[in-house]
Amino acid sequence: MVKQMVSCWSCGYSWEFSPPLGRGDLCSGCRRDAKVCLNCKFHDRNASRECVESQAEIVKDKEKSNFCEWFESRFNSETYAAHHAANPLDQLFGGSTGPKSKSKLEEEMEAFFKKK
Repeated sequence: MVKQMVSCWSCGYSWEFSPPLGRGDLCSGCRRDAKVCLNCKFHDRNASRECVESQAEIVKDKEKSNFCEWFESRFNSETYAAHHAANPLDQLFGGSTGPKSKSKLEEEMEAFFKKK
């Protein structure tokens, strides 16, 4: 089966999964529910019921796991391909494939609170 990507609405952590994403699946980054409206490609805050899929049932809490059968990850095939294409190029040209570097603000905060 083809793997898909999901990116957590809460913490931004991204991971691969084999569809379907289950109601009990959790984000590995923050341990919040993964199959939620806020992770779905049909979610739109400006749409009626905040969902562009007209046949989907109404879900009141968009942050909680639900039984919606229309769920599809926000990642589409183009985004998924681009995400995976970047890693080999980074390895080939010396880019970073590891954790993101610290921001300037994080570095300044560490320097400020560093014990002398």
